[in-house]
Amino acid sequence: MRILTLVIFALALSGCTKKTGPILAGGKPVNDWVRTLSDPDARLRKKAAEKLGNVGASDPAVVPALCEALKDQDADVRCEVVLALAKSGSGGKEAVEPLKVIGRQDRDAKVRAYAAKALEKLEK
Repeated sequence: MRILTLVIFALALSGCTKKTGPILAGGKPVNDWVRTLSDPDARLRKKAAEKLGNVGASDPAVVPALCEALKDQDADVRCEVVLALAKSGSGGKEAVEPLKVIGRQDRDAKVRAYAAKALEKLEK
């Protein structure tokens, strides 16, 4: 009986170890999406911003990468980046200043409007 108890205890403990790996978004590691933010294809950059928006500040690389992506040449990508930053919640506080700048200076009215809404959300 004692051996059976020890075996059950050992099996229970072996299932208690936490196996962690990289944070995934859309089935891919976050770092893959961060790298995709610099892809030549704007469609892929936009998709990367969307996926990273779902991760938010749970990975420390996401918000800084998205802040850098606010400089993207494509307005649709910038809009998606702004939306992703808006979803980052309290972890996205470092995005407030870059969003203020883009909200004042971006050449695209839609990006400026998105930035204003994102700021409202992040500054609450």
